Amino acid sequence: MNKPGLNQETVHGNLGLQQFLGDSLDYSQNLSTGYIRGEKWYVDGELSGSGDGTTWEKAFTTINEAIALAGDGDAIFVAPHQYKETATINITQDSLKLIAAETAPSHALTRTEIRQHGNVDTPCITVNAHNVEIAGFRITPYSDYESIGILAGSTADTHGLYIHDCYFYAVEIGWMAQHIHLGIVALTYDCDSACIYNNYFYAGGTSTYASHSGAGFTAFGGIQVWKGSRFDIRGNIFWQYTNHSTNYAINIYDNDGYRGNILDNRFIAAEIGVADCVCVAINNPVAVGGDVIIDGNHFVNYAGDDQCFASSLNTCTGLNYINEAVVTGE
Repeated sequence: MNKPGLNQETVHGNLGLQQFLGDSLDYSQNLSTGYIRGEKWYVDGELSGSGDGTTWEKAFTTINEAIALAGDGDAIFVAPHQYKETATINITQDSLKLIAAETAPSHALTRTEIRQHGNVDTPCITVNAHNVEIAGFRITPYSDYESIGILAGSTADTHGLYIHDCYFYAVEIGWMAQHIHLGIVALTYDCDSACIYNNYFYAGGTSTYASHSGAGFTAFGGIQVWKGSRFDIRGNIFWQYTNHSTNYAINIYDNDGYRGNILDNRFIAAEIGVADCVCVAINNPVAVGGDVIIDGNHFVNYAGDDQCFASSLNTCTGLNYINEAVVTGE
């Protein structure tokens, strides 16, 4: 492996570590060598006061300050801190990149958090633009009713959303916040080609919406694919730590979540008694004649096939496992 700055003796023979370090280095180098075509903005909540956002020394202290000035194609780099934004971070700029300065799954848990603690029924982030990238954050919505980590496609078509290396966190034992919601119940706008890679989802999944979806409408799922064609969900870990009787890690809505991939994810049902609940990893995967392809996933501590998939598998699955047993079609 010819990657500068790596200890060859340490990583030699560990192919997984080699790949991880190589990919991380390539990603960092791309960010600093022309990967960003627009302006670069900087946010550091540890500073005593906001600057003009043009350097780390003159950084803004809130993410919303940067969002207010950023244009299409710009990048916003965010230093480690707990950011308690007073309003939703509303991204309407095409090709905007919102990147934690220290981006990796192990960093997202504690270092750079976007939090809506106490702001009831408020999404942390909304995305209504094309080709937006969000990476490296711990995202903590307030756990109640309409709370959502990232709500996409609520007011405009949203194509090419890329969410990776984030940690989504919801812990309330009452109504759980949604983590990622693609589209709204009115099915007005399409979230086409959303890529959700390498994230960690802890709990979440049971909410009742009003303003985003219609009064009294109940939705379930850590990831809601409400109107999202050609989505790609892969390499994520889902901890379904919940005692709700109807909760899904991924919920695909009828005929409007289609032509998607759910590949190489890990689903873990951690609640005591979960085998007696309708706690399903993937709901409605064959809404359009098997258009959703499910392959390479591993389900741990589920009672059986019906706990992993809430409708017939048919021909949409490849090779998946419940613990060490192969999941078979029905």
